[in-house]
Formats: sequence, C-alpha cells, structure tokens
Amino acid sequence: MSKKTVSKKIRDIIFGVLSFILALFLFADSICVLSVAFVFNKNAWIDQMHLSNYFVDKTDEVKNKLIILGNASGLAPEFFDKVVDTIQITKDTQTYLDAYFDGKNDIIDTTVFKQTFYSELEAYVKEKNAKVDDANVDYLVKQAEHIYTKSLEIPLLYRLSVYFTALRKIIPFIIAGLTALSAVIVLILFLGNKKWRHRAFKYLYYACAGTCLSLLAAAVYLSAIGGLKKIVLESRALYNMAVSYGNSLTVAFWALTAFFFIVAFALYFVYRSKYIKVISSD
Repeated sequence: MSKKTVSKKIRDIIFGVLSFILALFLFADSICVLSVAFVFNKNAWIDQMHLSNYFVDKTDEVKNKLIILGNASGLAPEFFDKVVDTIQITKDTQTYLDAYFDGKNDIIDTTVFKQTFYSELEAYVKEKNAKVDDANVDYLVKQAEHIYTKSLEIPLLYRLSVYFTALRKIIPFIIAGLTALSAVIVLILFLGNKKWRHRAFKYLYYACAGTCLSLLAAAVYLSAIGGLKKIVLESRALYNMAVSYGNSLTVAFWALTAFFFIVAFALYFVYRSKYIKVISSD
C-alpha cells in the first residue's frame, strides 16, 4: 500500500467524521430552532390556544367546577354565567403567560374575577332576599378563587418554571454556538479540499443527508404516535391544545425534513457535476 493511499484514507476518515459531526450539529440546531419557534414562543402558545378553542373549553371547565361548589351554597347554575367570562379568561391567561415568559410573577391575577363574583353574589342575595354570613361569603369567594387559579394554571409550565426560564435565556446562545461550529466545519471542508472542491460538496451532502434522515425519523415517530394524542391530561381544554401543538410540531418536522432533503439533493447534484468535470479533465 502506497504512502499516498494511506494518507488519502486517513483524510477521508477525518472528513467523514467531520461530516458526521456536522450532521449532529445541524440536527441539534434544528431542534433548538423548533424549540424557540414553538416551546419558548409565547405567541405560539396563544395561537395554539385560539386554534384549539382553548378559551371556550376552559370557560366551560371553570364554570362546571364552580357550579359544583355553588350547589352546596344554594347557588343556581345560571349564576355562574355572569361570573365566568371567556373574554376575561382570555385576558387573564395572556397576562399569566406574559409574566411567565418574562420570568416575573406567574400567579394568576384574580382581581377582576373576585370583584365580579362579589358583585354578582350581592345582587343574587338581594334578588332572593336571603340572609348570609359575611364569613361564609368570604370563604365561598376564596374557594371560587382557588378553583379559578388552578384551572387557569398550566401544570407543565408551573412544574418546570425554573428550568424553563433558564433554558429560554441560554437557548439563543446554544443556537449561535451550534451555527458557529457548523460554519467552522464547513470552512474546514472547503479549505481542506481546495484542489478537489467536489469532495467538499460530497461531505456537505453526507451531512445534510444525515440531518434529513434524523429529522425524518423524528417526523415519522411523531406521525406514528399521532403527535401528542396519547398524552394524559385532566383538562379537556389543555388536552385539545396539546394535540394541536403536537400536530403543528409534526408538520414543522416534516417541513424541515423536506428542506434538508432539497439541500442534500442540490449538494449531490453540484458534487456530481464537479466530479464529472474533474474526471473529464483527467
């Protein structure tokens, strides 16, 4: 075996490893970008809530829970039609998400809800000409407020609050780092193949094809399990939103897969064109 052949094989191994690492970086970068676009994007959450009819479903959930509470106090179910308002739930949820994504106080603001409850309860008592104890009224409102707060909280966000905020802050730097490292590898591939430029395109083709296959596996998996349809949640509103989220994420994975497939195909075409020119010139 000639010395030239050995050095060529070593070079091919090195560039092959770099191509594999580039594929890993591109895949990780794609996941991070999807996270920023979906998981760490407040507007994406709100959009999914509107798409899944979240606020209407959440209004029904809150109302049904309050009706159960009100039964023990002799309050008619119709009483809560004026207390629970979809528009107010939408506003309170958006305020909650605003505070959460800003890393501030993420407690549900129940000010308007309590004021409305007290006002409607006072009118209801006057209408029924009933006698009530102020302590019992305060207890009832406090219980209703607790139900309202717990209903509007998003459990997963509540449990991951610390990690969510920290990761949201550093993920742009992760994306920048992965992009920079990917650019360095691309530069090395071109500088290491100055004379035979077609080889650089070959290794780039390998990297993009590898990224495409990785994303394809994720897209196929998400499609096979139906996005997040198998997730177990007590809240119907939250479940519908999660399913909508999962479907959108699945579509995004397929779109990225298609993008890298096109890029890989284009790089392969360039590689073959340049390779044929090299063979022809020899």
